[in-house]
Amino acid sequence: MKKATFLVTSIVVLTASLALRADSVLTTINVGSAEGTGIAANPATNKIYLAISNPGQVVVINGKTQQAIKTIPIQPFGHSITVNPLTNRIYASGCSSGTCHIFVIDGKNDTIVTAIPIASGSFIGIQGLAVNPATDLIYASDADNGQYIVIDGKTNTVVNQVSVFIQPAGIAVNPKTNRIYIGDGGFSGSVLVYDGATNAQVARIHVSSSVEGMATNFRIDRAYAVVVGSNTLAVLDGATNQENTEVPTGQFSLNVDVNLVNNKVYVTNGNDSTVTIIDGNTNQVLQTLPIPAAQPEGVAVNIATGFTYVSDFSSAKVVVLQPN
Repeated sequence: MKKATFLVTSIVVLTASLALRADSVLTTINVGSAEGTGIAANPATNKIYLAISNPGQVVVINGKTQQAIKTIPIQPFGHSITVNPLTNRIYASGCSSGTCHIFVIDGKNDTIVTAIPIASGSFIGIQGLAVNPATDLIYASDADNGQYIVIDGKTNTVVNQVSVFIQPAGIAVNPKTNRIYIGDGGFSGSVLVYDGATNAQVARIHVSSSVEGMATNFRIDRAYAVVVGSNTLAVLDGATNQENTEVPTGQFSLNVDVNLVNNKVYVTNGNDSTVTIIDGNTNQVLQTLPIPAAQPEGVAVNIATGFTYVSDFSSAKVVVLQPN
């Protein structure tokens, strides 16, 4: 845990000059295929990883040149992706023909190390992936079977399957508190909180409607849930396990990520080609930024550069945002 905290703290110190400035579109990156879904950034290597749903790929982007440099084939219905910057491992989900796998990618040469079979259906499939770099455990939300799956990053094996009795969607981990947050993509309007050490449920936080994306900010002990049914972002207090507020977003909000340097929160809005940018210190909307994307889907902040990457499900491009 100390090693993980040190890495992020070091990046924060090195990039502390990034203040709460307005964002704008820097460029768009041609990634070769449409249906871009999950996206994740590795601040240690300045690489960005994009999951493509169909035909099932991971596209590697060089964060220095803003160019796609490699395409890695995986299963179709590539949906979720996450990065462990401490081990330089990337985890991407894919499902087809009734089976799902978590593909483990070595970030040094961007090749597949192994494909971990997951006992999940493929009707909805794996709806979220998250990693705790402090424990080297990976978490996958299995919507078909109402559970989250725990994978050991050292052995690349499934070590636990935890029933949650909801339709799990987005999943996020606070590496400082070792808490796991799982959004209900069904109709209960809730976020479940689990203890990463015991996999015991510690809280159920009620929100206004069904949840899609999840993210955390360990610096201020907050979790964020994209409440797709009400077009809001629920702000959750990690200390009290209560909802602080719900911040209005755009139409059909989908995913969220946090800039740990300045606490800005980015939410993609799938139906109005915008990104809602929120001040995580005050929970106030700073910008509703129009972007050249027909259906903004995933979002990832590279805290080493301050750039934010947005996938577009309806086009073969990634939109790059920069602070002005």
